[in-house]
Parts: sequence; structure tokens; C-alpha cells
Amino acid sequence: MISVSSIDSQVHISDPVDGCNYDDWQQGRPKTIALDCEMVGGGSDGSLDLCARVCLVDEDENLTFHSYVQPQIPVTDYRYEVTGLTEEQLRDAMPLKEVRERILEILYNGESIGKVRLDGGKARLLVGHDIEHDLDCLRMNYPDHLLRDTAKYGPLMRTNLVSHSLKYLTRKYLGYDIQCGLHDPYEDCVSVMRIYKRMRAQDHQLEGAKVSALLDDGQNLLRNFEFSNKELEKMSPDELYEISRSNYRCWCLDSKRAL
Repeated sequence: MISVSSIDSQVHISDPVDGCNYDDWQQGRPKTIALDCEMVGGGSDGSLDLCARVCLVDEDENLTFHSYVQPQIPVTDYRYEVTGLTEEQLRDAMPLKEVRERILEILYNGESIGKVRLDGGKARLLVGHDIEHDLDCLRMNYPDHLLRDTAKYGPLMRTNLVSHSLKYLTRKYLGYDIQCGLHDPYEDCVSVMRIYKRMRAQDHQLEGAKVSALLDDGQNLLRNFEFSNKELEKMSPDELYEISRSNYRCWCLDSKRAL
């Protein structure tokens, strides 16, 4: 597997034409970007996570963006045994604000902020493992309906509250090992993308009416089932089961946007 560690320059950005393809939706679904960050430690005990390296990969496993990130507070633990990062690599790294702007430019894909927040438009789906943590460290927001998290997706979780590690999911679903030594953000991005695409490719047969009801990120599910507490209390377990719906949106629907 190609390692991002082999890149000589601190910053890699794909060609603008490849990185911002405004015809993504012609295939019936938005393109997807995988993101992974490597963290160093800040604070007196080094426990505060600071984003020090970020990598983005597209669906074809091409490196879309890679950069070292300038920590906003002093680093007290480079976590070298995991990150392989040194003070020298971060000394002249890209400021966090600029990194965030570059990432959002790729994700928005030329779409307006209003359209992205409403229904996504041409914006890209963002997949990651515990993606909210990476976004927090980047101090970045992205609409929930465009996020796909392998740590929070029900069928991939150990229980409804406990996630599996990316290392475990890669071994179980892809059949190879990652993170055996230093963590490689490109390798992690590729694993996340492959797991997402495998889940998305599942062929769940749905009736046409059900597909249209599910496509709006579950919003339509609640409109048809508005009951008072008294009505719910009078229902039998079987009746409650009939009106119940899962609290996660199946990723196979991402491939059915054209329906």
C-alpha cells in the first residue's frame, strides 16, 4: 500500500479539476471524501489532543489533500511512537485556519453554504472513524447529514454505545492489518473508505415508497407517526414495533439517491 509518509513536501493538494468536480451528482449520488487526523499532545500532561497532520482521500484512494498542521498551543508530547512526528516537521506547518479552509473548499465542492446545510447539493459526503473528534480538533463544523462515521454506524458497532477500533474493523471486513507501527493517516483513510464503500454496496431490497420516505435522512419517518403519549401507552408491543424505526440511516441509501 502507498504510504503518505513517502511524500516529500509538507503539503499536497490535488489538481483543482480533480479536486472539485462539479459533475459528481451526474452519477446519482455525491462523491465521498475520507478524512483522518494525527494528534500530538498539549497541556501539562500531554493529554490534550492537537491536530498535527491531516489527510484526505477520495473514493478512488487518490490523495486529495495532505498537510502537517501548526499546533495552536505548545506541544508537550509528540507521541512519536504512534505519530512519528517531530518538532522540525511542525515548525513551518500550515496554520490550522488555512488547513480548515482548504478542507472545506474540497468538501463544499463549489456549493453554497445554505444549500450544503439544507440538503447537501453538490457537497461531498465525509467519512471517517470517530469523525466528530477529528472535526473538533480541526475546529470545523460540517452538517450531520453529510457525515458517515464508521465508529458510530450501528451495524459496525460492538454495542449500541461501544465502538470497535478501526484496526479491528479493517481486520474483520477487509482482511488485513493496519496501525502495526507508526500510524499512517493515508492508510487509515483508505481503510475507512473501503469499509464505507462495502457497507454502501449492500443491496437491501426496498419498495419504491419506502425508498422515497427514507432518502431525506430520516426526516420523513417522523412525519407519518405522530402520536400522543396516551395513544402510545395504549398500544400493544406488536403495535409499537410496527411504528418503530431504526435510529440510524442505512448507508446503502447513499447509492440510491438517483431513485
